[in-house]
Amino acid sequence: MPSAARISPARSVAYDVLLRIETQDSYATELLHSNLLASLSNADRGLATELVMGVLRWQQKLDQVVEAAAGKSIGKFDVEVKLALRLGAYQLLYLDRIPARAAVNESVELVKLHGKRSAAPLINAVLRKLSKQTRDSSP
Repeated sequence: MPSAARISPARSVAYDVLLRIETQDSYATELLHSNLLASLSNADRGLATELVMGVLRWQQKLDQVVEAAAGKSIGKFDVEVKLALRLGAYQLLYLDRIPARAAVNESVELVKLHGKRSAAPLINAVLRKLSKQTRDSSP
């Protein structure tokens, strides 16, 4: 059974905010100023905000990169899987201070925690492929 304790509070809240935006037509700014972030430290609140806003800002680019790595349209994935892929890809592509293993592993744990355990190998494979491509293209 996946444990929420293995997922950073910032990533967990960012995922929940993105899920609400996607499934409940909620607004990012309202959710980021709601009680969802109240229990987070300042550092975690900052990271959660960065993750949410970054994924939303770069969603089209993230989807293209994920589709290329996965070999199929992102529209074919369940929303929980899509969000884990976007969140992981954003960290790998745009946040160089986050270790790739953390971005990959916590994205896998998030999808397990949200009832999509069968998608964990896919998330792992796609994000590891992106991680390798990112590492190989770095100077």
